[in-house]
Amino acid sequence: MTQRIAFLLFLLIVPLLAAEARDSWVIAQYSEDLAEAQDAIDERVSDNYVPTGLEVAEGTGISVLYVDRPFAERIGLTPGRARLVRLLGDDMQAVEEELNALLADGWFPTDLSRTEEAFYLLFVDMPWQVQQWRFAYDMFSGDRVQAAIELFEEDNMALSGISLYEGVQIWYLFVESSAWQPERLYFTSYANDDQSIIEGFNADMAEGWVPTGFAVGTTAVTLQYVQ
Repeated sequence: MTQRIAFLLFLLIVPLLAAEARDSWVIAQYSEDLAEAQDAIDERVSDNYVPTGLEVAEGTGISVLYVDRPFAERIGLTPGRARLVRLLGDDMQAVEEELNALLADGWFPTDLSRTEEAFYLLFVDMPWQVQQWRFAYDMFSGDRVQAAIELFEEDNMALSGISLYEGVQIWYLFVESSAWQPERLYFTSYANDDQSIIEGFNADMAEGWVPTGFAVGTTAVTLQYVQ
């Protein structure tokens, strides 16, 4: 199965690859206009794609990672709608209140992107109760990522979003929900070029992994996979 990439932040626009069958994953980029991006996301969802990853570069655009619905169903994601939200980062009390309201309304976060000015969050509508959530951040390294995941697992919290900030700092969104407890978690990185990204996605998804978050750096793309 040949996959396609619309274009990734920090990459040049590349032509879409001819698909032999329905794509199991798609990365598409949109303008910074949230209303336009939301319309495009709605169109993808209506075509049975589930948005599971988000990357925003203010001044450049919004990238969304989608997986075909049968892949999303493997990890329990069966939404009928999705929502993209921007929350200003200079008022954390307002961020907390808005996020609590969204969770109470049945929106479950699948990824986040931290920028200098805001938190961007990608949600899908799922009837999952979230007992608690937390943002966390640290310097980015494989050992630190693993340590953070293990630390929050002690409080029954699972990773629900990642974001690289200025290329060196990683932000996390952890949630506690009995409905979101992936059996296995896998982090990897691909070189930030079209061939490496396409080959990487295809190989990892062929092994049964489902991508649920991604972060784009200058030289590499970091993926979170679950089973």
